[in-house]
Amino acid sequence: MELIQTKPVSIPESLDLLLKRQKDGELGYEQQNTLTHLEAVAKMDGKDAKAMEKELKAAVASISDAQLAALVSIVPKNADDVRQVLAQEKSEATEDDVKNILAILKAKK
Repeated sequence: MELIQTKPVSIPESLDLLLKRQKDGELGYEQQNTLTHLEAVAKMDGKDAKAMEKELKAAVASISDAQLAALVSIVPKNADDVRQVLAQEKSEATEDDVKNILAILKAKK
């Protein structure tokens, strides 16, 4: 199998992908285990996750796809947790950026 591309996806988006794949046919052992885990930990559905990602990207233009996926997956509750996610890629987020991100995450709960 050849890898064509990679793209970071959030937990809710991963859950949607596996549910769609399950409708198309039986899942393998690993896929079924992953689906079970994602159902237990997903904090929103894929549609809400995409909307949140779009809103976050509009609020903070410098945010990467990987950071967006992480923020939507874990939905941090405080500024320190947001900074930790942003620090994974050494992003230059201002305090206003962190406040905007927290406001968006809290509004979508």
